[in-house]
Amino acid sequence: MGAGGLALLLPHSAGRLGAADDFSTIFHVGRVPDNPFSGGGNRHAGIECLLALMAGQGLALYRSEAGDPLASPQGMIAADDVVLVKINAQWKYRGCTNSDVVRGLIQRILEHPDGFRGEVVLVENGQGRGSLDCDNKAGYRDSGIHANAVNQAHSFRFLVDRVFADPRVSAYLLDPVRERFIGSDDHVTDGYRRLEDVSYPCFTTPGGRRVELREGIWIGSGHRQNLKLINVPVLKHHDKGGSEITASLKHMYGLLSMADGHVGVRHYSGLGEACAKMMVAVRPPVLNIVDAIWVSHLALSGYPAEKTRQLNVLASSQDPVALDHWVARHVLFPIDGNIRHDPGHDNIQAWLEPAEKLINARGGLYHPEWGIHAGAVTRDESRMIVHSALAEPLPRLTLAAPNGGELWERGSLQEIAWSHAGDPGRQLEILLLDGPRIQAVLAPAALLHAGSLRCRVPADTPQGRDYRVRIRSLQYPELSDESDRPFAVVPELPGGRRPQGPR
Repeated sequence: MGAGGLALLLPHSAGRLGAADDFSTIFHVGRVPDNPFSGGGNRHAGIECLLALMAGQGLALYRSEAGDPLASPQGMIAADDVVLVKINAQWKYRGCTNSDVVRGLIQRILEHPDGFRGEVVLVENGQGRGSLDCDNKAGYRDSGIHANAVNQAHSFRFLVDRVFADPRVSAYLLDPVRERFIGSDDHVTDGYRRLEDVSYPCFTTPGGRRVELREGIWIGSGHRQNLKLINVPVLKHHDKGGSEITASLKHMYGLLSMADGHVGVRHYSGLGEACAKMMVAVRPPVLNIVDAIWVSHLALSGYPAEKTRQLNVLASSQDPVALDHWVARHVLFPIDGNIRHDPGHDNIQAWLEPAEKLINARGGLYHPEWGIHAGAVTRDESRMIVHSALAEPLPRLTLAAPNGGELWERGSLQEIAWSHAGDPGRQLEILLLDGPRIQAVLAPAALLHAGSLRCRVPADTPQGRDYRVRIRSLQYPELSDESDRPFAVVPELPGGRRPQGPR
């Protein structure tokens, strides 16, 4: 993998997910289109590919007996579930969760084959700095709305109020109740309950459901377990000498309250244990989806633009430890080779290892009744199975002419023709090769979608019979093609006589 690149790992040959597998399964999708909604509607090309990839390996989104390709009786989301989607709304620009990804996820939940009767709730505790409108002021030069989306106006609130405008879709910002602590018998007040040295929210959703994150949905005489949590962090740099990265585990800091008296140890001697307790003692997410559409590799704020990189990648797993390790090493670290982003760095191991140990010491995350099939978590890549797919096919660039056997006169005009598939960029360069050596640049920046261009053979081109033409995308230099066989360049003949081709 080169800097900024990403290895597309071939799918592992292992079978489908079983009960508490010995291996942790990671799903990875690359080449998410810049416009993920090009097909119309709210279906996101990256989310569609990710969910199909997961279902193909036995991890289905829907819990249903229906024949839907994304459904199984052991699936994650039932038709009457309350689904909390944990987003990062403490920041804006590329520092918050990509709202296009969230939009595609919500759409798919609403399309439950049994008819979705529950509620999808976007939740975040920005610890006093959160905003569902993506207009956060702290750390930025302006107070405008800047969502992490193709259209920066598409904030989380915009999704709820304008894109969906559906009573089954809502949002709840926990910042206003983060300093209010309630007892175990209080099922009315919105606030927090303490558990060991962490805390968790209890609140009534806009749809009237009483969520108590650890216990479930309060129904007046007890709790139902139709409460599911989906964790959708944005992958990014955090701080030098601290956590170094933000991914699935660190994202759980947006569910506990920093006002519960343990803020000191969380930054950062107890980070791993605190995040692990949120996962294993409060409520494990049924799925962690790491948003790496844009990665803020030089700043946790996702701003300015030069500190971010567009990768168009999504990755998911039910094992947050394996997922954080894998995306750090194979997605974030290769951008610029910053050793602090490699999961083997001491500062990352200082919290990732304790998280692994605590989760496993408490029995792992296995909850098949909720569709969670991850058992023990791991940092060991030999115990990770990675399934990869592309949300759109790899582009192709093919030279049609000259393709071998032609005779070109010096100074003559010759037609170069090509074809393409997918999106290989906007411009290409056309090179004349003499054997392995570049003899001339016939066109430095031809319009790729034109399909052909007439180029003049330089008058000083040496005579020879080992010439080829190479075309190469300027936007994606790895995409190139050249003549299959050599052709000849000959002197211009007097009297307009045409040269005879090789025998």
